[in-house]
Amino acid sequence: MATDCMTRTSTGYTVYGKDYFKDGTGIVPFNHPAAYTDECTNLEIRDDDFYFTGWARTGNHLCVELIQCVQNNGDLEWLKNTNIHDRAVMLNLDKGFLQGKSKMTEHGENPLIPLAEAPSPRFIWGPHHAYEFSPRGLQKPEKCKVIIGYRNPKASYSSLFHLFQEWTKSGLFTEQFSWEDYIAACLTGKSSDFVCTGGSWFDFYKQWWENRNENMYFLCFEQIIKDCPKVIKELANFLGKSLTDEQVKTIADHIKFDNLKGSDAFGNAFKHIKSLEEGQSSHMRKGTIDDWKNNFTVDQSEQFDKLYEEKMKGIGFPEPIYE
Repeated sequence: MATDCMTRTSTGYTVYGKDYFKDGTGIVPFNHPAAYTDECTNLEIRDDDFYFTGWARTGNHLCVELIQCVQNNGDLEWLKNTNIHDRAVMLNLDKGFLQGKSKMTEHGENPLIPLAEAPSPRFIWGPHHAYEFSPRGLQKPEKCKVIIGYRNPKASYSSLFHLFQEWTKSGLFTEQFSWEDYIAACLTGKSSDFVCTGGSWFDFYKQWWENRNENMYFLCFEQIIKDCPKVIKELANFLGKSLTDEQVKTIADHIKFDNLKGSDAFGNAFKHIKSLEEGQSSHMRKGTIDDWKNNFTVDQSEQFDKLYEEKMKGIGFPEPIYE
């Protein structure tokens, strides 16, 4: 198996951390290099900031939509009429890329400059941005609320493979690679064998979890799908919001997959990106929690379980929901 299938064919670049990513991890080219330097770690965080991140294919857009629904007390008018990317300031991604001003293989403009200049309160979105490179100000308990979205890793890895197959057509990788080679690279558990933005799933969540504080909340994709009202109430409590049962129901109905896919502000959020085929929603595939079974063989699934046990044992991270 070619465990170098991603690193060998990637058109991105590699970053090296001081604590976690000493062997390096691959970053997709449309993420700006400044977001992986001291310019980012030294970024000033304000008390009224909100910060969201999550590993790739963990329902990041769904999580952001849900968070902003709760922030707005279930008032959906602004959300329905404003592109989801325009409701946030990006940490590691030039918004010009989302507006079709730069290509998938280009860094674009430094996003930290408009982020620093943005008025309060800021909703800061760091797509798949690892703790290693995040602003140190997030660690101050009196500072902003931090929410980290997560999903069972088999589903995330499986969904990311399908996304990479599509994005290879846009020059993200120089050639297509097979599921067998891809999962072999994933099963090494090494961030240095991976190209994404936040390293391996294991390194990403282990870092955030071991550095968590009282102002951090871990938001589970599967729980949103299985019992959305319960999650909404827990999230509201974390954000200091008091919602009526009617508001909870309104939000739960709004974020159903089919409703969001038909929304221009959400389902068509990537419409300006260069190289994406018309009508392609790169952030929306099936919205289910069990599609990983269509990719993983029994043997691969068992190998993955062993790797998970090796990497996450004893740290108390929530057990993945596999269905």
